[in-house]
Amino acid sequence: MTVPRDYDTTAAATYAGLSGEACRQEIERRGIAVLSTPEVPGIDAPVRLAGALHGVTFRQERLSTDEALNADGGIMDCRLVLALDDLSEMLAARGIDEVGFISAYRRDATGTIPAGQRHPSGLAIDIATFRHKDGTVWQVERDFHGHVGAKTCGPGAQQAAPRSTSALALRRLVCDVGARRVFNLVLTPNYDAEHHNHVHFEVRQGIRWFLVQ
Repeated sequence: MTVPRDYDTTAAATYAGLSGEACRQEIERRGIAVLSTPEVPGIDAPVRLAGALHGVTFRQERLSTDEALNADGGIMDCRLVLALDDLSEMLAARGIDEVGFISAYRRDATGTIPAGQRHPSGLAIDIATFRHKDGTVWQVERDFHGHVGAKTCGPGAQQAAPRSTSALALRRLVCDVGARRVFNLVLTPNYDAEHHNHVHFEVRQGIRWFLVQ
């Protein structure tokens, strides 16, 4: 993939490049409430959210089979928390005050921990629901209307029928987040069947590109 000329100035690049100590200092500077956790295999700077971000609460909805291998799927790397803080500003502006996520940290089905990669490093989160202050809930599985292989954003992006207000708004949110380049990867039900019920947001270390699909 082509490396964007401004890659090094993006939020995702900034967060991925922070040391664990520098990340914790930025967390403190922003006044984000977190709890430090004991060492977690595979996570460089493990923390747990201890409060809302810009008025948005992150709530773990359910445990997956993979998460049975973990002490707590809600543990995150500090760098992911910084990205979620940025995401929360966008969510709050849309009247969203609660996010339901499936997991952040988890090992794969074999129990292995590939260092520096996705969920095993606490650098990714799978979000399944977005709840608004007025009680409206966007459920990714119900409302995204995805189709594997379909383009999600930009020219040529197609909305699978039926075209609903919720589906259009949810896709607009996903594309706006992608355009902010807070995350390296934003993967939707259009990416593959495994993402049928969530949007995957990831800060990836060791790469210099972005993907929204």
